[in-house]
Amino acid sequence: MSNARRFAIAALAASALTLGTATSSYATTYTNASSNSCGAVYFIDNGDTFKFLDVCSDGKGVRLQYTSPTTGSPSTSDTKIHVDYTGGYTGYDLSNAYVYDTDMNENACFYFRVGHVDNGAYVSGSYGGWDLACAAN
Repeated sequence: MSNARRFAIAALAASALTLGTATSSYATTYTNASSNSCGAVYFIDNGDTFKFLDVCSDGKGVRLQYTSPTTGSPSTSDTKIHVDYTGGYTGYDLSNAYVYDTDMNENACFYFRVGHVDNGAYVSGSYGGWDLACAAN
């Protein structure tokens, strides 16, 4: 994984946080990337929206895996939900991102991570680490 790609995703995350803060005093943006940083997913709590970026032209899609949102104590062993984006390269611009809207209970929290999918199958070893996120109240 190149340092330039890792830096670009981190810079995009920082700008997304700034944008989220500037457009709504209540919006928080959470970010997670695949193990090779070719895929990234942002969760914006104000609207319960996931945004997918595919930043490598490698023919693989981006897979989001998240645990069932709960107002109790979330765990990475909770029921898993996955969503795939296979529409191709999006670049680093969030305005080009694939948008997946959900409807979560207020203050529901969950864990999420990002990996890759190839021809409908998960690419082994591609998940990044788990991150905790919560829906807005």
